[in-house]
Amino acid sequence: RDLTAKGIEVAFFGSATRMPAGPALLAVHTGAALIPTTLWFEGDDWGLQFHDEIAVPGEGTRAEKVAVLTQALACVFEKGIAEHPQDWHMLQRLWLEDLEPRT
Repeated sequence: RDLTAKGIEVAFFGSATRMPAGPALLAVHTGAALIPTTLWFEGDDWGLQFHDEIAVPGEGTRAEKVAVLTQALACVFEKGIAEHPQDWHMLQRLWLEDLEPRT
């Protein structure tokens, strides 16, 4: 989740939210693989899935590439959360429509 209020806006479960740009920026700037990971509980243990790498687009500005990668990451997280919704805990407002306006 974005803790700065300056993240990349993405569609997440049908509503707008922001996610941090850091993972996508690292992939764009360094060529590092962006491999999403989802976690869930399995009794007293953890379940873990490494998803397919999200490739950096070949075309576009840095900002456009970061936006595409961050949205793709959000889509993977949606799928992982939907598969194990009981294990997703968000204890604060996440969607932009629910946030208090900044003055």
